[in-house]
Amino acid sequence: MEVLKIIIGFLGPNGTFTEEAMEVWMKKLGFTPEQYKKVAFFSIEDMMHEVGKSLDAAVVPVENSLEGSVNITVDSFIRGVDAMIKGEVILPITQHLLLKNIIPLSEIKEVLSHPQALYQCRGFLKENVPNARLKEVSSTAEAAKLVAESNNNIAAIGSKALSKIYGLKIAVESIQDSNNNMTRFYILSTQDEMVTGRDKTALIFSTENKPGSLFRSLKIFAEKGLNLTKIESRPSRRILGEYVFLIEVEGHRLQEPLKTALKELKLTASMFKILGSYPIFDLNELKR
Repeated sequence: MEVLKIIIGFLGPNGTFTEEAMEVWMKKLGFTPEQYKKVAFFSIEDMMHEVGKSLDAAVVPVENSLEGSVNITVDSFIRGVDAMIKGEVILPITQHLLLKNIIPLSEIKEVLSHPQALYQCRGFLKENVPNARLKEVSSTAEAAKLVAESNNNIAAIGSKALSKIYGLKIAVESIQDSNNNMTRFYILSTQDEMVTGRDKTALIFSTENKPGSLFRSLKIFAEKGLNLTKIESRPSRRILGEYVFLIEVEGHRLQEPLKTALKELKLTASMFKILGSYPIFDLNELKR
């Protein structure tokens, strides 16, 4: 009898950092590759909407230490994705310049990659290939695939794994602008995680567009000694100047004092949605 596999989505094609994060997560849970089926998507929002339908889980990038948030992930929650955050994975990101065959950098006419990867390497690109056209594509893996199918004066930015998958040469290693280049990923499912004792909770909310409204909302957490680890605003898309806020706070939504703080915030917020509680990722897990 065939064992039922967990079906998990990732931003494809094969070889992306999102796929690597997915493999780190599944290994952490004790699953072997034979025990889950991975499905590549080319749209983060489409994938998020499939959680609980064709997918049991999905992995999406949420922020990079050099370039900040992945807005499409945050906006998809705001636009009504029902998936919940069950976990997170943080990966060190090393970007390489990939070519079909090694040529002088001055002969490169175009550099392809995911927008975040291009931004992470803009210092290198400005200094070494200032005249090359920068072209955004859906993923680093898509860039590598296109370079493998192209003429020899087009380069991609991506991982060492991509060079092996698509038969490319590494022209220059470690071209990101900082060695402290990390990307954080959310693990999405139909439910979040139970209390572990070392948790974070993510939520989105909006307030009235009046003086002091945001201050009064955040004051709820400060008064209870709760540490906010992330706060950002995104346009509501209804009225210019109206925003939805994403925050992450230490603690689990089912435990005090966060449980009471969330109840108080819900009473004052014009829009309120808990995205999930999940264990804080331990970077030491990457060394195991």
